[in-house]
Amino acid sequence: MKIKRVLVGNINEAFIENRFSEGINIISSDDNNKGKTIIIQSMMYALGNEPIFPSSFKFKDYYHIVEIDINDDVITICRKGNSFTILYKGNISVFDNLSEFKYFINKVFFNIPFILKDGFKKLVDPVLFYQMFFVGQDNKDTSNTILHGYYNKEDFANMLYSYYGIEIEDNTNPDEIKEHIRLLQSEKKELQKQNKILKSTFSAIGIASMANDRLKFEKKLSEIDKLKNTIINLSTKRNNAISRQVKNEITLKELRSLNQSLTAGKLHCLDCNSTKIGYSTADSSYTFDISSIEIRNQILSSIEDKIEAYTEEIDNITIEINKYQQELKSLLTTDEVSIESLLMYKSDLVKASEADSKLINVDNELKKFKAMLETKESDSQNTQEEKKELYNKIIDEMNNFYKNIDPQGNLSFNGLFSKRQSVYSGCEETEFYLSKLYALLSVFKHNFPIVMDYFRAGELSSFKEKKVIELFNQFDNQVIFTVTLKEQELGKYDNKSDINHIDYTPHIPCKLLSPEYVEEFVENIKRFSLNINS
Repeated sequence: MKIKRVLVGNINEAFIENRFSEGINIISSDDNNKGKTIIIQSMMYALGNEPIFPSSFKFKDYYHIVEIDINDDVITICRKGNSFTILYKGNISVFDNLSEFKYFINKVFFNIPFILKDGFKKLVDPVLFYQMFFVGQDNKDTSNTILHGYYNKEDFANMLYSYYGIEIEDNTNPDEIKEHIRLLQSEKKELQKQNKILKSTFSAIGIASMANDRLKFEKKLSEIDKLKNTIINLSTKRNNAISRQVKNEITLKELRSLNQSLTAGKLHCLDCNSTKIGYSTADSSYTFDISSIEIRNQILSSIEDKIEAYTEEIDNITIEINKYQQELKSLLTTDEVSIESLLMYKSDLVKASEADSKLINVDNELKKFKAMLETKESDSQNTQEEKKELYNKIIDEMNNFYKNIDPQGNLSFNGLFSKRQSVYSGCEETEFYLSKLYALLSVFKHNFPIVMDYFRAGELSSFKEKKVIELFNQFDNQVIFTVTLKEQELGKYDNKSDINHIDYTPHIPCKLLSPEYVEEFVENIKRFSLNINS
C-alpha cells in the first residue's frame, strides 16, 4: 500500500499534496505551523483514524481525500464527518459510519485483526490497527496506546497476535491473576468477620425456598444477572444493526422508485424546479448527484452490500443470543432455587449493610479473576509459546534497531510499552517509537507505509537520522516522515538520491489551504458525483 495523493478542502479553499513517491519521503519546513501535520492527519483521517488535528484547524468543515495504491489498484477515499465514500475501479461505495467503512476495507482491501473485547469478538478500529505503522505528533504515551481510552496496551498485543495468525485469547499474566485472587480472598475473610449478617439467614428465604444458603443465592443471582446483561447488550447490538438495515432497505426502495423522502438518506432537488436528483448520507456530510443512471446504480449497489453485511451481522448475533438464552433457561429451571425466592432474597439483599455490599463486590471480583485464571490455564501450551516467541522477537528487533541508531545509548526495551512510572521523553521517546515501527515492519513484513509526524522530535542527531533512513530503506515500504529544520539545516535533503524531499518552507504559517487549489479540488470531488456548496 502506497500513498499517492492527499487532498483537503471545500468550495472556498483547499490544498493538494501529490508529490509522494515510493521509498523515503521527508516533508520539511523551516518552522512549525506550515501544514505538515494537517496533511498527515488528513491522510490518516480519510483512512478512518481518529482525528488529532491542531486545535486551530476546523477539520469538520473540510473534505479529506486520500488516494492509495494497493497492488497496482488505485483506491480513492473521501471522508467528511462520519461519512466515507470510496471510489474503486470506477464504482462508488458509500458508508454512513466508521463501522461500515472498516468492515468494507477489511473485506475488500486488507485484513484487519479481530480481538476479544468486552467478552465479544471485535474487528478492531483503525485507531488501534494503524498504530502498527503510524505515529502522530500529539497525544502519545509510551506507556500505553495512543489516544488510549477504549483500547489499551493489552488490546494492542492481542491485535498483533491475531494479525500474526495466533489464536485469539486473553493476554493477562496468570501470576498477576493469582495475586489478585489471593488479595481478594484475604479481604473477604476480614469482611466475613465484620459482617454478622452472614451468621443468620433471611427469614423470607427460609420460608420461600428449600435452600437457605445465602452464598448459593448470591451465586445464582450473579450468574443470572451476568447472562441477562449479556443478552441485553447483544439484543441492543442486534437492534442497532436491524435499524440500520431497515433504513438502508427504505433508502434502497426509495432510490429505486425516486420517491421524495427517505430515512437513511433523502432525495431532493439540487436545483429548484430542475430534474437533477440528489442523495444525502445519513449525517448529511455528503450529497451525491444521482441524476446519472450509472451513478445511481453504483449507489444502489453500495447500499445492497451494506444490507448484506448487516444481515450477516444480525444472524451471527442471533446465534449468540440463543446460546445465552439457553444457558439462562437452564439456570432458571434448576430446582434448587425458584424465581420467587430469588426475588424475595434480592429485596432483602438491597437492605443489607455496607459491609455486606462490599463482600458481594469482592466475591464478584473473585469469580471474575477465577474465571480468567481458568481460561488462561486452559489455553494450550503451544499457543502460549507462540505468543511468547512472537513478543520476544519484536522486542529483540526493537533493541537491535536501537543499538544500530544509538550504539552508545543505555536504553534496553523489555516490552512494547514503557513502564508507567518511567515514560520516555525527548529523543528517547522518538527512538522508542522508531524502534517499534521498525520492529513491527521487520517481523510482520506488512506492506503498509511507515508514517511518523515529527520524526526527529527531541533533537534526534544527524548520525541517528542517517541510520534510521538506511534501515528503513532496506524494505520496499513507502516511508513518510515530517521534520522541522533549523536554519543551518535548510537544504540538507536537496539532491539526496535516496530521499524524496517535499519542502513546505514557502508556505504561509497557519495558512496551508488557499483558493489556488479549489478548482482542481472540486474536479476531484466531482469524480465522487458529490455536490459541495460549502
